[in-house]
Amino acid sequence: MAEKKQTDNKELGGEDAELSSIAGLDSKKIKKKSGLKKIIFVIAPLLALLGGGFAAYHFILAKHSGKLVKNAINVRKNVTPGPMVELKPFLTNLANKNSSSYVKASITVELKQGGNASLFKQLTPQIRNSIIMILSSKTSHEINTPAGMTALRHQIVRSLNRILGQGQVVSVYFNNYLVQ
Repeated sequence: MAEKKQTDNKELGGEDAELSSIAGLDSKKIKKKSGLKKIIFVIAPLLALLGGGFAAYHFILAKHSGKLVKNAINVRKNVTPGPMVELKPFLTNLANKNSSSYVKASITVELKQGGNASLFKQLTPQIRNSIIMILSSKTSHEINTPAGMTALRHQIVRSLNRILGQGQVVSVYFNNYLVQ
């Protein structure tokens, strides 16, 4: 009967089972090793591809973008800023419907080269009123993001240029900015 069990095992496993049992190898270990090889053959090329892409970016594209940034800085260095006028801080309510929110901002206005700072000081009440009207018309969601702040700066520049004359205001800078 013992002979019959061995023949049954041979028939179930075939010659490979007999050879692997003789060599001391388990068929499960052979399958695990082949699965690991498949994973290595898939992951290694992916890592090589990612590494090559990073190297290409680092050595080719990053140098090019660095030159662009340096050129932009050099262009700005060659331009002498116009007169800067710092306004008293603004504190005003925002247009939120369901909650009371406010904005507190300190603003500096850059006039064009050779701009008339004395005219700006004469028109300060109109300028402050215009900025307060703009700020109070905004909701906290509109001006609480970098894009919202940039849009707000551009809107203030357009408004001040309507008061002072087109092209008189170059830019508006926030020295302090708090939305709550």
